[in-house]
Amino acid sequence: MHYKYKMKILLLGYSDLCKRKIIPMLTKKFSKVKFCICSKTQKKIYIGEYEWYRNYESALKNSNADIVYISLRNSDHYYWAKKSLEKKYHVIIDKPASLNFKQAKILIKIAKRKKRLLSEAVVFNHHHQIDKAIEEIKTLRSLIHVEARFIIPGFSKNNWHNFKKYGGGCLMDMGSYAAALFRVFVDKNNKKLTLFSSCKENKYGTNVSFNVEATNGKKTFSGYFGHNGEYENNITLFTKQKSVKINRAFSPPNDISLTLEINKGNISKKIKLKKDDTFFNYFKKVIILLKNKKFETSYQDLLTDSFFREKLCLKKNIIKI
Repeated sequence: MHYKYKMKILLLGYSDLCKRKIIPMLTKKFSKVKFCICSKTQKKIYIGEYEWYRNYESALKNSNADIVYISLRNSDHYYWAKKSLEKKYHVIIDKPASLNFKQAKILIKIAKRKKRLLSEAVVFNHHHQIDKAIEEIKTLRSLIHVEARFIIPGFSKNNWHNFKKYGGGCLMDMGSYAAALFRVFVDKNNKKLTLFSSCKENKYGTNVSFNVEATNGKKTFSGYFGHNGEYENNITLFTKQKSVKINRAFSPPNDISLTLEINKGNISKKIKLKKDDTFFNYFKKVIILLKNKKFETSYQDLLTDSFFREKLCLKKNIIKI
């Protein structure tokens, strides 16, 4: 199936995510979308792009794109998002969109003034397994607790994710997931947010894991996220009657069928789901926003999640290891 929508996208950065997810999705599922790439370091190869740039400023000046998708090191997101918005591009940014709440507010202020889309690419909740899980518990009103675990082995020694100066660390990498979980399942506006967290830092000052417990007074959320262990990747929803476990929750593959695990009254069952593509679904949502020129929901989600992440990063909660 090809989604027909005429659009040009500038990929600012040729990251592993772009190679594995973004570019294959654009080339295989959108018939009229064109893209160009700007990378200072990656070897130029033809993969369907209409232009390849070596300089970010030059790309913003000459690409003639509609959207800039920023997929750089975390420390570069704010600067180039600000530059792109000021040049009146619509902007999508890999998580985290900014390093702190102040930067997020500035970006949203510019986006509103320029009447441009600004969106943080947190996409796990665009997989239909999330909707199916909510259907299983009937309604979010019956939800009493959400539990999440997302753990990956540590990055290789020289990977930029290990360095604080580049915006590395587990809080920056996975904090957006924790924030979005609370927004999607517990409280979309953080109006009654109470949050406790702790994170562990290595001797270089880079955080390698964090715990979080959050509530809005009625529902609770707890999670453990880490760059330091055996792979785990799941969300479990709890009601008074049943639990629903979502596997491969934060990075669902688009080429295999996943399953939901349902437990009720000491009886367990598994529900097999059809394949789905989170980035394809996310980009379809972006297109709807562009067509309608209504960006407020996107602004609010980014702001809400950034506020939550700011609470996670409080220095008093840091444990040295």
